[in-house]
Amino acid sequence: MIRHAAAFAAFAMLAACATAPVDTHEDVIVDPSGGRECPADEFQMLVGQLRGEIDASTLPVPHRIYGRGDAVTMDYRSDRMNIVVGNDGRVERVSCG
Repeated sequence: MIRHAAAFAAFAMLAACATAPVDTHEDVIVDPSGGRECPADEFQMLVGQLRGEIDASTLPVPHRIYGRGDAVTMDYRSDRMNIVVGNDGRVERVSCG
């Protein structure tokens, strides 16, 4: 009985290490934005405003506000609006990506 239990435990551990088959269909393209568009053109009025004057609740999702030299991810998202703040604390640029 112990031998059967040991064999079952070994089999269970090996099964847990098995990898799932990989789907190699290269024609499948996933759009992380879900078809949404970035409305940066509609928010150009933010350029020149102080960072503290921006009401984040009125901004589209996803968005990010960051300053020059801040660490940000380099991933490109066509639906994300970026608000870049200069050293003087004022918005320098509103763009997509």
